[in-house]
Amino acid sequence: MSYVCCIVRSLETLRGYRDELARVAEGPGAASGIVQHPDWIAYEVESRRDGTVPHLIVVRDAGGRVVGYAPLLAIEHTARLDLAGRRVRLYRGAALRLLGSGVVAGEAERGVVSVAVSRQLAGDSSVRVVRVQEADLPNPFADSLTRGGFRTVAAHLLDQLHWSIDPQVSSEAWLSAMDKKKRTDLTQRVGRAYRKLGGDAALRTFDRPEDMPEYCRLMNEVYAKTWHHADLPMDWEAPERVALFERLAAARQLIGHVVLRDGRPLAYVHGYRLGGTYLVDDLGYDEEVAKVGIGSVAVFQAVRALLDRFPGERISFGYGDNQYKRLLATRAEACGSLYAVRATRATAGFRMYAPVRWIYRGLHRVRSDLRARRKG
Repeated sequence: MSYVCCIVRSLETLRGYRDELARVAEGPGAASGIVQHPDWIAYEVESRRDGTVPHLIVVRDAGGRVVGYAPLLAIEHTARLDLAGRRVRLYRGAALRLLGSGVVAGEAERGVVSVAVSRQLAGDSSVRVVRVQEADLPNPFADSLTRGGFRTVAAHLLDQLHWSIDPQVSSEAWLSAMDKKKRTDLTQRVGRAYRKLGGDAALRTFDRPEDMPEYCRLMNEVYAKTWHHADLPMDWEAPERVALFERLAAARQLIGHVVLRDGRPLAYVHGYRLGGTYLVDDLGYDEEVAKVGIGSVAVFQAVRALLDRFPGERISFGYGDNQYKRLLATRAEACGSLYAVRATRATAGFRMYAPVRWIYRGLHRVRSDLRARRKG
């Protein structure tokens, strides 16, 4: 069967394709996350003021049916390498940023869609850099690009892990697989935390479109008191964000949890549900109640509620090595950050990544060995 590619380069065209793309993205396992859904892609472009535009490569079969697509954004990108506290610029120029980890397609079509997209990119000499920031390793999409003349560059100095909970029959089934001490500790923490908080403290679920304005107001209030607000300031009540959340909630694709006491938000667990997976996208807590441990308790409560509400679906905690992920997850898979680079004079700086990564990993192994010997 023959396949034909076309490129979506404007919001107007993207909106015209919306229903066809959503049908693919909402299929089981087709998308790696909500960021690959056409509604989110439109939000990404609308909410930015930096010249970002769509560059979706849409693949159709001989009958004209959309079988998959690559959710790419055309951006102006600066690649830097951290050397002893100094950030060395390796590249500045046009790039394509992939939202998510790969192409969006059902399992049966994923291979042919990857090949079709890779050939389209290989034949476009203006494409020099493709950024895959959240890459499962090994990454089939990046591998297909290397067969089209690109070179894969690992931008992560150390490999990371993607943590998840495999599909469960219920939360009780998930808990029963843990050892007794761990299970008892997790369940008893809930009661202790709420006794310390006092008042009418409780976890509330937000998943209806009419709840989103209140949810965003509460999120703005509690987010401003979290430790990561200074590093990544965010306006949860921005009109574009509220409108997106209302659309996602109407499609049962957004579920948020907030711990409230006397109307005051103290902690939250924010995430998205798509194609049989719920992604815990962000969580946080008011630093004033950090000692109570309400952050980890809220995650545990939210996970239990999701497992019971959606039996047989997967829960993803995303990337990183947080303690709660190690504690709750049943699976850990390698992931990282990649560039696919076409060899040109402008992209020569990317060659620095490999030797620096080799040295850094060697030093990390030596440091780990020394710590292990001291403990022994």
